[in-house]
Amino acid sequence: MEQIIIGVLAFTIGVILCSVFWKLKIDVKNSEIKNILEQKEQINNNSINLKETFANIASDALKNNNESFLTLANEKMSNYQNQAKSDLEKRHVEIQKLINPAIETIKAIDNRIEIFDKDRIRSQTSTYEQMNVLIKETSDLSKALRAPNLRGAWGEMQLRRVVEIAGMMKFCDFVEQKVFSDDDSRIIPDLVVNMAGGKNIVVDAKTPMDAYIKSIESEDKKIKENYISQHIKNTRDHVNSLSSKKYWDQFPDSPELVVMFIPIESVYMSVLDNDSSLLEWASNKNVIIASPLSLLALLKSFAVGWREESMAENAKQISDLGRELYERLSVFTEHFGSIGTTLGRTVDAYNKAVSSFQSRVFVTAKKFKEINIIDQNDNDLELKQIDKVAKKIEKD
Repeated sequence: MEQIIIGVLAFTIGVILCSVFWKLKIDVKNSEIKNILEQKEQINNNSINLKETFANIASDALKNNNESFLTLANEKMSNYQNQAKSDLEKRHVEIQKLINPAIETIKAIDNRIEIFDKDRIRSQTSTYEQMNVLIKETSDLSKALRAPNLRGAWGEMQLRRVVEIAGMMKFCDFVEQKVFSDDDSRIIPDLVVNMAGGKNIVVDAKTPMDAYIKSIESEDKKIKENYISQHIKNTRDHVNSLSSKKYWDQFPDSPELVVMFIPIESVYMSVLDNDSSLLEWASNKNVIIASPLSLLALLKSFAVGWREESMAENAKQISDLGRELYERLSVFTEHFGSIGTTLGRTVDAYNKAVSSFQSRVFVTAKKFKEINIIDQNDNDLELKQIDKVAKKIEKD
């Protein structure tokens, strides 16, 4: 029992001693921590003071530097501004020198544009007026082409115009509205073209326009096709009519054909576009269908034939004139040769007279100087003989 109590006391005393030991150790640690905290606080305070000190120093230095910098910057800026102002003025003058010609050019261009605008307005006004006139004339022509009599006269007028362009008027190689008669009726072609060599070709103007105009005015495709078919039929009827008249029988040695002239290209082309066999079919009937362009080419070829014949006639005339000129030159050379012969005899007589003068008359006259009757300075009497003779004209 005593041992237990002693053990408990010993344990208690040990616990108390441990507690005291750890308390002392904790106190020491707390004291160290307190010192450390105080040192930290002191360091923080010192750091704040240093920051404030450095801030004040930096502020003072920055302020001084800013003032110096601003002063220097103002000086530099003032110099730069003055220099820039001077450079700007120089550049302004130089740019002005460069711009002035451009400004003058722009002004001139503006003036030209203004003139062009005025001209354009006048031109447009004139164009509109001409278009109105053209529209009116086209309308009048369209109305005229609906009347058979006016349409025929217009076709003949176009035919005459093509002949004039081809140059056939100059050679007077056509006769309009020439009437030929056969046993049954009177044949009246529009034009008879007289070709070189005495041959002739008849040209008759036809204007199958009614169905063509209606086909253009129609908007219905089926109706348009019907009018085109009627237009082709009308053209073929004209071909048959011309073929049956046999104009070529009135002109011996002339080609067996007649030219059917359609005075409007579009009418001519509309037939060919829808009837490709028409030209061949008409040709088999001795009828040549011609538009203004194709007739112009045909008449041009006739004009070439006339020019070639004219050149051949001129060549013959030149040959005859050359032969006549040669004969006249031959007679002239004979007469001129006679003059040369006469001149030769005259020269011989002259030389004989000079020789007689020198040997007989001059010798006696010279003695007057020898006896001083005539001044010594007077010119001597002297005649020279002619040693040249007239050349003879030789004929080959």
